[in-house]
Amino acid sequence: MKLLHKTPKAALYYLFHPGFQTFKERIKDELTSTSGINLDDVVDDSNLYAYYQQGESADFVAACISAASC
Repeated sequence: MKLLHKTPKAALYYLFHPGFQTFKERIKDELTSTSGINLDDVVDDSNLYAYYQQGESADFVAACISAASC
């Protein structure tokens, strides 16, 4: 009997990774305070997770998003 089933929904995967959630919150706070950009309107979790896996800093990703150069 399997307790956890693999699902194609990426959102469930990201919810179980608190490091990624912290990374996302830092980016969200930075964008909101500096440029008023809502992170959820601009970038989805799968794109952010790629930066997280590469080890990019939250400050770098926020600056990249606010400059629209990512």
